[in-house]
Formats: sequence, structure tokens, C-alpha cells
Amino acid sequence: MTSSTRRSEQFEKYLKKKINEIIYRRINDPRISFVTITKVSASSDLKYAKIYISIYGDENHNLNCLKALKNATKFIRGEIARESTIRYVPEITFLVDKEIEYQYRLFKILEEMHKENAPKNE
Repeated sequence: MTSSTRRSEQFEKYLKKKINEIIYRRINDPRISFVTITKVSASSDLKYAKIYISIYGDENHNLNCLKALKNATKFIRGEIARESTIRYVPEITFLVDKEIEYQYRLFKILEEMHKENAPKNE
């Protein structure tokens, strides 16, 4: 593992922890609820970060929550800058993690197939 890769991974872990803390302890927007940060992906120069999230709720709640997070991005970056010693706070982009939804749908399909193929005890 190269030092830049390790640095990137450490930075991503730091961002995940810090953004999670900010979302749950400092943002008082009721639209932001049932959010889980699933993954953080930083660019090689650490100037950009994609924050992948999973939101529990219906489609309307998901859209409102994502919109509220995007509106809170400037506040989140400001909090990171205020509390850390990093030279440059990355541009943050929130994205819904579609991989979680895909895995859930796949699990449901497999569950249905298992039910259909299970021997029936009558």
C-alpha cells in the first residue's frame, strides 16, 4: 500500500466519522433523519469527496433528506474546517448509495426463489 493510498483511506475514515457526528449532533433539520453514511470516496488530491448515503424511508422522504443534506453542505464544510487542522476542506457531494438498494432487491429475489423451491409439508 502506498503512502498516498493510506493517506486517502485515513482521510476518508476521518471524513466519515466527522460528517456523521455533524449530521447527528449539530444539524437540526427534521428532514435529515434515518441517514447512514455507507462510504466516502476522496479524490487523489483530497480536494473532492463523494459521500455515499443510505436513507431509510419512502421516496419522498429520501428526496427531501438528500435535498436538505445538499443545502447543509456549506455548514458541514465549515464545521470540518473549524475543528480540524487539514489545510483544505474538500468539496463534498452527497450521493445515494444504489448498491445497498441493489443488494436488498437481490436478497428479496433469492428469498422468493427459496420459498418457491422449499418442500411443502402438508
